[in-house]
Amino acid sequence: MMGNLPAFSFVSGQHLNLLQQELPKLPEKKHAIIQTDLQFRITGWNARFTDLFGNPAAESSKNLFDFFSNRFIQQLKGKMVSSLWQNGWWSGEALFEREEGKIIPLHLTVCKLINDAHKPIGFQLVGHVINDLKIKAAQLEDARFTFDALLNILPDGIILVGADGLVNSCNRRGLEILGLKEKEVIRRKSASKSWKICQLDGTPFPVLSFPSVISRETGAPQRNVIMGIERPGGKRGWISVNAEALIRPGDISPYPVVLTFSDITEFVTNEQELLRINERFRHITRITSDAIWDLDLIRNEIYRSEAFNRLSGYSHEEIGSSLSWWFDKVHPLERERVKSNLEEKLRQKAERWDDEYRFECADQSYKTLRDSGIILYADGLPVRMLGAIRDITIESKLKQQLAIEQEEKVHAMAIATIMAQEEEKSRISRELHDNVNQILMSAKLFIESAIQSPEKSNTQLQKAIEYQLMALQEIRKISRSLSIHGTSNEGLKESILDIIRNLEEWQQISVKFRFDERLENELSAEEKLTVYRVVQEQTNNIIKYAEAKQVAITLSAGLNDLRLQIRDDGKGFDMAQLEKRKGIGIFNMENRAWAHHGRFKIKSEPGQGCTIDMRIPIASLYHSPTITKAPQK
Repeated sequence: MMGNLPAFSFVSGQHLNLLQQELPKLPEKKHAIIQTDLQFRITGWNARFTDLFGNPAAESSKNLFDFFSNRFIQQLKGKMVSSLWQNGWWSGEALFEREEGKIIPLHLTVCKLINDAHKPIGFQLVGHVINDLKIKAAQLEDARFTFDALLNILPDGIILVGADGLVNSCNRRGLEILGLKEKEVIRRKSASKSWKICQLDGTPFPVLSFPSVISRETGAPQRNVIMGIERPGGKRGWISVNAEALIRPGDISPYPVVLTFSDITEFVTNEQELLRINERFRHITRITSDAIWDLDLIRNEIYRSEAFNRLSGYSHEEIGSSLSWWFDKVHPLERERVKSNLEEKLRQKAERWDDEYRFECADQSYKTLRDSGIILYADGLPVRMLGAIRDITIESKLKQQLAIEQEEKVHAMAIATIMAQEEEKSRISRELHDNVNQILMSAKLFIESAIQSPEKSNTQLQKAIEYQLMALQEIRKISRSLSIHGTSNEGLKESILDIIRNLEEWQQISVKFRFDERLENELSAEEKLTVYRVVQEQTNNIIKYAEAKQVAITLSAGLNDLRLQIRDDGKGFDMAQLEKRKGIGIFNMENRAWAHHGRFKIKSEPGQGCTIDMRIPIASLYHSPTITKAPQK
């Protein structure tokens, strides 16, 4: 029958001795005995086992641990199986809970069964009931085990502080948060400077303000107290602490205080970084003249920095948070353009938006603003814009003024050009009238005299021929001064020498001339013409106004520019008067230098003659060979 147990001879001699040593000296009927195979399937049991635990044959499962399905046996399962396979036996205590709720304390001994061939064939379990004190101890141990397991799976740290202020226990999570070992926490004062606790601002946390101290002394709970802790290695962490005092019924003072705390290091670090960013942003908005703005396109709300208050004159309360308030302040003539421009940028999914417009300020005046921003998108939709506004009212006025001045300058240049042309025509007219016309009239008189006095005709006709040649030379000189091809055909040096010959032969002015021969090949036709016209213009001024006896003309090449200097020993003039009213000649010379991105200077004093200095950048001279001195006239 299944209920009959095999003889003890199935147990090896060694294991039988161990089994007999473990069994109390009680009648056999006091022991509950059960046997299993190597897979712990039940193969036999005695009557005492049935009295204590019920009939295994009535159970659907025949596995030992399924039959003992209560939590007490399950807690011992791992240790029991491991010891059986390693040592061949196991002994310990356990609780068994019957169906009616009665708990039976047991002392269990399990041995491995060996056949005659010394091979294991199964296991035998022998158990007997122990007294109530063992039951209480076992229940207490089970409660402690359950309590410790519960504490160690909680996500928060838990510390139990006794009435003496010392730490009695700390769960595993608490040790992890503190970065300490259990021996570094247990029996340590819960309120001490040795913990190196600080407040949010970094100052030491007052010991008397520790949550454990307040709850122990007052019984009042403490909630969400932020404390900074110094972990091993000096790295700071942050915890949120709650304290609860436990008071026995009838007592006034608490005996323990329970501290629960969670790790909020990441939250506090992010919060502090956000505060630092916001502080930097506030400082930036205060020191910059630009008005920073942040537009939430989803909620149609806009933030503006304090600089916008200063720029517009509106108070914080007067400034609307919506986009429509801003559009209403844009000048009516520009409102639709600005609005359409913004909408078009959003429709095109552009990254930037820029515009300039007039904005109505609090005093009803208009300022010209340059507004620009970047557009942020989420899932292809515009959600936010960040930008800055700059007051360009003065800049805009200066641009308008500059445009007017440039227009006036162009107008003045046009007038000056016309006047120069008229002056040139007048000069040609005077040259023709005063010189050529008079010379031709003289030739005509000699011809008429030859006709009237045949005896003197040869002499008179010779004179007439001489005057005709003089007229041709004068016409040639006028033609050369007007032609733009003279410097190209004859060269710059020869053209200037022709001017010099006129000064010396016709005006009785001595001229010293220095010319850098390289310039003949380095200068373009336009540059040569500019130099020639300036020399021509200044020598004409010398003839008309200077009353000079000597003139020095120097044309040289610097490292990267052409240098023209014309100096005379004439009567000079007051520069202050020149600044008030410049003649057309000087105006023309300045414009010619300006056209080649050069500069023109004039220097003079009454009785000290006059010097002009023109410099024009010439790219072809950057790597020119050594300057050679031009021959002097």
